[in-house]
Amino acid sequence: MNGFKKRSISFHQLENEILVQEEPFILDVEKEGIHFEFLLKTNMDNDKAIVLGSGAYDASSELQPPIFQRHKWLGDFGENLIYYNDPTLYHGNINIGWGFGREDVHYLEEISTIIKYLLMNLNISLNKTLLYGSSAGGFMSLMLGGLLKEPIVLVNNPQTIVWNYYERHVNALFLSTLPDMNREDIIKKYKKRLNVIHFYKEKEVVPRIIYLQNISSTRDITHHLDPFILGLKDIDAMNFNEKIEVILYADKKSGHNPLKKKETLKHIEKALNLL
Repeated sequence: MNGFKKRSISFHQLENEILVQEEPFILDVEKEGIHFEFLLKTNMDNDKAIVLGSGAYDASSELQPPIFQRHKWLGDFGENLIYYNDPTLYHGNINIGWGFGREDVHYLEEISTIIKYLLMNLNISLNKTLLYGSSAGGFMSLMLGGLLKEPIVLVNNPQTIVWNYYERHVNALFLSTLPDMNREDIIKKYKKRLNVIHFYKEKEVVPRIIYLQNISSTRDITHHLDPFILGLKDIDAMNFNEKIEVILYADKKSGHNPLKKKETLKHIEKALNLL
């Protein structure tokens, strides 16, 4: 991240800040003591935006937040790009935060509000926006879809229920954010932050979703895709923006890992053509 210039502003400056820049840069938005960091690439000749979330990273390595996975893809798109970091990662030595936040603040809700301002500043409509992510980044993209409502959501092997992911990662998140609560009580109290279907029920909306899933990743099917599909039947059909497209593929070698870059870019291009 040292190769990018960094600008720091307060949340109240967002509306009037000039964000158009010739080179990509990191924007640090401070709101009530929390720093929300974004990697931005702007192009005023393009009326579309791609918002990208990150999955797990190795917290024991030299790499430290902010985490902007796939930032090396900056040159592959002519669209405006918004990468967001999950500030939950600053709460402890954890690999994944799922945008959970802290007891009184759901970081993904705050991120969605800032993204709205960023898009307005760039004169980009929400219905000209694509939300993309895989694994935990896919979970956050699905949740942001429920918050922003109008964008298309493209996900690859996402989590849909956080507590169904591997216990050591989930328990690490809970210990770092709510150390005085046990696992069962956290799940009960914060179910809407941790389960996409429960969140959609609360928001009374299901965004346009393109769901890419490797059927060779059995745990993704049983713990995330199946309960997501089954849960959709309990949501009023009037709340669906459009049909949900599930694209299944088989790749035993890659397992839970997302599609390779070339294939991912093809799916992103197809989704952008729908905007």
